[in-house]
Amino acid sequence: RYVVTPGVKTHLSSLARAALLRRHPILLQGPTSSGKTSLVEYLAQRTGHRFMRINNHEHTDLQEYLGSYVTDANGNLSFQEGALVQAVRRG
Repeated sequence: RYVVTPGVKTHLSSLARAALLRRHPILLQGPTSSGKTSLVEYLAQRTGHRFMRINNHEHTDLQEYLGSYVTDANGNLSFQEGALVQAVRRG
């Protein structure tokens, strides 16, 4: 599913090293469709870690990360956890 070119290998190595050191947060920057998400997904897959994708955009709000109350099929309110809470719970 992935084409690992010499350039991709270099980026994977740098990303893995930075993640293992755990000294600083990691910010991946680049144009749309340049492979940032695929790089992290591939690394997670190769190392046996879970991968959860969260897309940020100008309309993203805290409820998407933390959760909110939603109406279920019976009309009752129930709390639905957001992506960040799910990611923390699942490790």
